[in-house]
Amino acid sequence: MMSPSASLSLLFRIGAMTCAVPAAQVIEVMRPLPVQEIEDAPPFVRGVAIIRGEPVPVADLRVLLGTPSDRPAARFVTVRAGHRRVALAVDETFGLRQLSLSCLHEPPPLLREARGEMVETLGVLDAELLLLLKVCGVLPEGVWEALDRREGPA
Repeated sequence: MMSPSASLSLLFRIGAMTCAVPAAQVIEVMRPLPVQEIEDAPPFVRGVAIIRGEPVPVADLRVLLGTPSDRPAARFVTVRAGHRRVALAVDETFGLRQLSLSCLHEPPPLLREARGEMVETLGVLDAELLLLLKVCGVLPEGVWEALDRREGPA
């Protein structure tokens, strides 16, 4: 049984950064799928992939967190973002790990302003910086609206 002072999270790498999302928000980890671009989407939105028969927006966390790369993402991590799903394009996944909540801290003001929509807390894991991400705010409402328009009436 997990203690209340620990949180089970999926760890992954984006560029040189180690990141985590709560395991309860993770749906699955997979190889990248073909992505179709969305017109007028922000640069970090690669487009839409068909995942389990449904269109799911794909967010490139490397672009969103300021570490763009010419290499294609090695994995998609599909997560729950409120009542919707988002595929996060990442470089590498490490699996699930219990994180001590005592090692996590509120981001400093400068990071809160620059990446406040994404970074929940900061921590240290194995002597490296760890970003615990909040995925509900990954995509702005305009991207969801563009996706809804693409799908059209059911």
